[in-house]
Amino acid sequence: MAKEFRLPDIGEGIAEAEIARWLVREGASVKEDQDLVEIETDKALVTLPSPHDGKVNKLHAKEGDIVKVGQVLVSFDDGATAAPSPHPAEKRDMGTVVGSIGEEEEVVEMPQAVKAIPAVRARAKELSVDLNRIRGTGPDGRITKDDVERAAREAGDKAELTPDSYGPVERIPLRGLRRTIAKHMQEARQHVPDVTIWEDADISDLEIVRSKEKQIAAAKGVKLTYLPFVIKATLSALRAHPYLNATLDEQAEQIVVKKYYNIGIAVDTTDGLMVFAIKQADQKNILELAKEISTLAEKARTRKLELAELKGSTFTITNYGVIGASYGTPIINYPEVGILGIGKIEDRPVVHNGQIMIRKIMPLSLAFDHRIVDGVEAARFLNVVIDHLKDPNLILLEGK
Repeated sequence: MAKEFRLPDIGEGIAEAEIARWLVREGASVKEDQDLVEIETDKALVTLPSPHDGKVNKLHAKEGDIVKVGQVLVSFDDGATAAPSPHPAEKRDMGTVVGSIGEEEEVVEMPQAVKAIPAVRARAKELSVDLNRIRGTGPDGRITKDDVERAAREAGDKAELTPDSYGPVERIPLRGLRRTIAKHMQEARQHVPDVTIWEDADISDLEIVRSKEKQIAAAKGVKLTYLPFVIKATLSALRAHPYLNATLDEQAEQIVVKKYYNIGIAVDTTDGLMVFAIKQADQKNILELAKEISTLAEKARTRKLELAELKGSTFTITNYGVIGASYGTPIINYPEVGILGIGKIEDRPVVHNGQIMIRKIMPLSLAFDHRIVDGVEAARFLNVVIDHLKDPNLILLEGK
């Protein structure tokens, strides 16, 4: 009896997904709950299992295709069941699977497992490199990032570029995380009349505190950066100026002020920028924030973030200073109202207490939705952030 498996509604308002990687082939016999396919949806990789036993008659989409919720992914014939695997823990490493069809035995070739960490897979996808065609040079034949980039260069040497009116061009499909980012940025630009203001924070005293406390943090296995302190300063500003912790319900014509504080943190990955959400950030101390940032950032880089960890932020912070930029005009993480950009921290000569001194300066850029927040309120918000970074005692006095 033929059965169909359709792209399910996995929640979070997801309407479509990209086929990232098939884990079975047509003709293969599969067991219920065996992994069928990896899909990419709203910045997260999700593995979908088989809903029942059966033989895969047809895969209805190719890797890289965009499919809608409810669209057929796989057709099954449940009259054939897979024989038990002699090595259940290595089901993807099997060269063949033997299935019974009527009175005959069919031997179906299965794809060999590709040994590559998620970051390498992401890089291969970015460069349109087929991992199945690469011989890994890492331990146990594992494919490395260098293997992927070497394969991409070799393919580029052989590729024929299509010309436009002026010369050769390369056409790269807009897929994966880059496609999600492009859609989200366009949505933000269409909805939000944003304005950006810039200011500098003198964090010389904060540096003294951080330098002292980071040794204590290191003893607990936590890397203490400036970011947890910026989050704390931002929380104080959000309490004082709640319209920056809000969204605009355009249909109802209401400003929806959030009474909780989930801080989004933008992190660079090989696929592009991802934003994870630190939930209830106001209930966590400096070390707890530092630990969670480190954990979620690593999950983002290895594409192991869950959908719930990518959702629910009320205000976002992005740190482009780590790559050497000082000021920017960050795009608001729609439907939020504001985003704070952190620039490159550097020593500068400034006037301090009437004297020219070398002080440690953190550039800040605040972009805000001018429909909800006026420039005066945005400036006051940024001043609260700066005051708390200048005087870390204010952060310590407020505790959690």
